[in-house]
Amino acid sequence: MKLKILFIALIASTLTTTAQTLDDFGRVTLKVQVSDKKMSDEARQLLENKMQQMVTHFGIGSAYGDSRFVMEAKVDVLNKDVTATAPQRISQKLEVTFYTGDVVLQKVFSNVSVTCVGVGTNETKSFIAALKQINPQGESFRAFLEEGKNEIIAFYNTECAKIQAEAASLAEQGKYDEAIYNLALVPDVCADCYGECLKLQGEYYTQKIETQGQSLFTQAKATWAAQPNADGGGKVARLLAGINPRVSFIGDVHGFAKEVSAVVQAQELREWEQKVQEYNDRLADARMRADREYVLTQQRIKAYRDVAVEYARNQPKTVYRALII
Repeated sequence: MKLKILFIALIASTLTTTAQTLDDFGRVTLKVQVSDKKMSDEARQLLENKMQQMVTHFGIGSAYGDSRFVMEAKVDVLNKDVTATAPQRISQKLEVTFYTGDVVLQKVFSNVSVTCVGVGTNETKSFIAALKQINPQGESFRAFLEEGKNEIIAFYNTECAKIQAEAASLAEQGKYDEAIYNLALVPDVCADCYGECLKLQGEYYTQKIETQGQSLFTQAKATWAAQPNADGGGKVARLLAGINPRVSFIGDVHGFAKEVSAVVQAQELREWEQKVQEYNDRLADARMRADREYVLTQQRIKAYRDVAVEYARNQPKTVYRALII
């Protein structure tokens, strides 16, 4: 029954899409990173959080960790003073320089610097106190990020043909996901390139589901040929369920699924009928055995009676006198 339901669900399948948040795609985005290893982990995390707030505020934040376009920060200590008070305090003046650029081409697009001062009982605490002074929404960052954004747009407009060629090469190698991903990174502000890349994404997606679907379909038919029974049918159903309903040969898939389902159901029906027949045969056999046993029992009782009667017939007759009290 479970297998039947599985096949029915497969035959009646329709394409359902899961809503996903892909806000980063179609926009100019920057990934933030701090490569300065001299900072403590706590200070580095604080600075990265400030930078993430910055790009998010100005609408170019990215949730993906492998973007080629980044916003990076470098921190220099301009001045450091240690007080003679108890407890001792450390004051540090920092210059924090932010860059936008392309990590693949190692090209800087824009930069801006801010200074901040922090005081703490040790260097780490004074460092953190200084970084806390940075305002992620400060207007000094607007032009800096806008310049970086324009450079990214110029890159996509200039490199559009190259991006498409690389995607085509990946698709030929069967790397459809990577090809689609690279095309999806083109922002919609690059209108012509974006439209062309969007069309190519559709083509490569179709190629992907067709290729994967054909592979699964071939496996399913081979599995059924090797194991044309309920167990094989279960394996076939699981393979066919992985085929995207939008493939061009979905009619063949459904037809094959119906054939397998019909065979499996016929086998299950035959097995059930066979089990019923076996039960009936056992019941009839039991009844026959009971009937025979009854006959034998009656025959044995008659034999016992015949022996007793014959014995009684052969005994001498005895006359008993009446007892008068």
